[in-house]
Amino acid sequence: MTFDTVFAILVIGSFLASLANAMFSIGGALIVLALSTTVLPISAVVPIHSTLMIGSTVWRVPLFWEHINWSIVRAFTIGSAIGAAIGARIFIELPETIVGTAIGVLMLVAMWLPAVKWRPKSDAPWLVVGLGHTFFSTIFAYGAILHAFALFISEKRKEVIGTMAGCLVAMSIFKISGYIWVGFDYMPYLHIVVASFLVSFLGSWVGKRIGEFVSEPAFRLTYRVLVTITALRLIYVAWFA
Repeated sequence: MTFDTVFAILVIGSFLASLANAMFSIGGALIVLALSTTVLPISAVVPIHSTLMIGSTVWRVPLFWEHINWSIVRAFTIGSAIGAAIGARIFIELPETIVGTAIGVLMLVAMWLPAVKWRPKSDAPWLVVGLGHTFFSTIFAYGAILHAFALFISEKRKEVIGTMAGCLVAMSIFKISGYIWVGFDYMPYLHIVVASFLVSFLGSWVGKRIGEFVSEPAFRLTYRVLVTITALRLIYVAWFA
C-alpha cells in the first residue's frame, strides 16, 4: 500500500470518527481502529490510535462545554493517569499475535455484549472506570469500559457526548505520554497526526449539527456489521498472515 493511500485512509477515518462521536457519542474509536488495522502494522496501531482520536475529543470539549459533568471528568482523569502508566509498560512487552487477537475480541465484545444496567451513584466509581478503561485502552487501543457505562452519565445526549470527550482528552494525553516513555517514535507519522487533528474539527462541527436528523438504529446496525467483519479479519491476520 502506498504512502498516499495510508495517509488518505487514516485522515478520512479521523474525520468519520469525529462525525460519529459528535452525533452519537460512540463509534469513533472503533472506526479509526477498524481502518488503521488495514494499513498499519499491529505494533503501530495501538500508539497511533490515540493520536488519531485526540483531535475528535479535543474539538468536542469546546463544542459541548456547557454540557460536561466535570466531577465525572476529574474522577476519571485520576484513574486514567494510573491506568496509562501501568498499561504502557505491559504493552511494550506483548507479542503482536496477542495484541491483534485481543483488539479483535474487544471489538466483538463491544459490539455485541448486552447493555450494562448499573449506574454509578458517586464520583468514586468513575475513578475505577477511568483506571480500567485506560489500562485496557493503552494495551489494546480500545478500552470498552467507559463506553459500557457512557449512557449512565446522563439521560441527555449532549451531556453524554461532552462528558465523554472531557474524559477521553485526558486519557489520550496520558496514553501518548506513556508510549513515548516506553520508546515509541511518532515522528514518521507526524504528518498524519497533524492532518487528522485538523479534519477532526470539521467532523465534530458537522456531526453536532446533523446528529439530530440521523437514524441512530440504522447507523448502529451498519456500524456493528462493518466492525464485526473488521474484527474477524484482524484476528485472522494476527494468527495466519
